[in-house]
Amino acid sequence: METFFSVLLIFILLGFLILVLKPKKEPKSKEQKQEEIRLGYIERLNTELLAIENHDERQTKKIALLKVFAKELEFNLFFDKDEVKILIQELAGY
Repeated sequence: METFFSVLLIFILLGFLILVLKPKKEPKSKEQKQEEIRLGYIERLNTELLAIENHDERQTKKIALLKVFAKELEFNLFFDKDEVKILIQELAGY
């Protein structure tokens, strides 16, 4: 029984050391996160519109996607209203 507690104590200490000594990740800045999100939306827009050859159908799909993106970005903490408007205008240019 004493061996069990010794082994248990060693495992607890090892787990604690791993948690304490684990390298900490640097948080991303607001600008880095905004750029990641922007690139994600550009990629999503391109993949969705790539298969559509009809110009009118593509335009309709693009408008629908931009509305969805605007709705998603409305609740995103990394973007304020002006930044959302700028990003949607940028995406509309693609």
